[in-house]
Amino acid sequence: MAHIKVMRKTSAVLYSVLFLLTLLNTAHKVFGAEYHGLVSLEDYYTDDSSSAYDFNLLSTRIRLDANKFNKAGSLSFHFEGRERNNLGSKDYNRHSNNERIDTLNLEYTGVEGYYFAAGRLWPKELYVERVDGVNLILQGEKLGIGIFGGTKPDPYTGKLNSDFTTVGGYIFYRKEELFANLAYIYSGYKGRTDREYIYGQSSFFPLKQIRLYGSLTVDINQFEEKSDLTNVMVELSYRPDYRKGLTFGYNQFRAYQLYRSMDFEIETSRQQSYYVQGDYRFRERYTLYGRYDLQSLHYNALEKKLRSSSTYQIGFRNDNLLNQHISMDMSATLADSYSSNSNTYNVQFSRFFDDVFQVTLHSSYITGAYDIADYTDNITTYDVSGYWTLSRRWTLSLSYEGRQAKDYYTNTILSRISWSF
Repeated sequence: MAHIKVMRKTSAVLYSVLFLLTLLNTAHKVFGAEYHGLVSLEDYYTDDSSSAYDFNLLSTRIRLDANKFNKAGSLSFHFEGRERNNLGSKDYNRHSNNERIDTLNLEYTGVEGYYFAAGRLWPKELYVERVDGVNLILQGEKLGIGIFGGTKPDPYTGKLNSDFTTVGGYIFYRKEELFANLAYIYSGYKGRTDREYIYGQSSFFPLKQIRLYGSLTVDINQFEEKSDLTNVMVELSYRPDYRKGLTFGYNQFRAYQLYRSMDFEIETSRQQSYYVQGDYRFRERYTLYGRYDLQSLHYNALEKKLRSSSTYQIGFRNDNLLNQHISMDMSATLADSYSSNSNTYNVQFSRFFDDVFQVTLHSSYITGAYDIADYTDNITTYDVSGYWTLSRRWTLSLSYEGRQAKDYYTNTILSRISWSF
């Protein structure tokens, strides 16, 4: 009976898609509308020996974009949603909402230099805050100014909820060698300040071979008269040619406080990381790559010796193993991480057949020692996956992963079929 109910639900979703396609087909005949999208059906099954029951989830995902939705060609429609159905005996989270609408809006560009959108959307040029409301942009050749406002989807269920509100303004600059934006966002909960922050992002190419990227988030502390640097990322990349590249980076992250919708205070300690990575390609098919991370946790509760972590990675790729068009990737990662040590060894092989079918084989072996718990473990993972382009519109993928540890094992199967239009 449960399977019949799931089939009915899934059929309802598909019927909705067919209705939208019928509507769009009518708009195409009347206005010359252009539309495309994707429908996928995904099944996730996992058997975990440490769990009392298995999980089996069926998810339907739909994306739909329609342009030239009127005679002037200035109106467009966008939709993206998903529905999840539990086929197993129990769900992993009974409080999670099964239906989600990620995007549902209309865009209007009928006045030169202006952009207007209404519905559930991510503000254009600013993908940090989702809103059920409106977004208006005044845009020149390089410089633009935008504002948005409305309610926010419930962060736990994704449903409409008038208790959550958001409003903001931003400025952005776009040029071939530079993209940057700066925004102020205010979020409310039941009429009071829930979060207030400033967000900035920039990507700059001073030379063709050099890229500088940066982003930051600064939260306004509602308990004290100060601001908190929540997140920051800086990355400098140098790639003189396609054979070699070098990147230096720094990032810092800390959780942010919601002052009204949370009834508790969060730990505001921060985590930061410095890293360097590089790759070198030689003899047209071989690539040597590596990365080093130096991380630190600034948590007051941690002893000083537990606050730092170092990770070393080295890898080797061959794009045409034995002249059989097989891609091979081997890597080793050594981590001395916050009172634990682990070594990870990976190997992967991949091959395309007639440009329509790809098969990938992967295996990893992890050895770990945890000082505080005085515990050691070895984990072996092996998986195989296939991706098949059935036709121009249909694709099919199937993967299996097995994981074996000292005290547990898991088997996971993921299958997906997609139709694009």
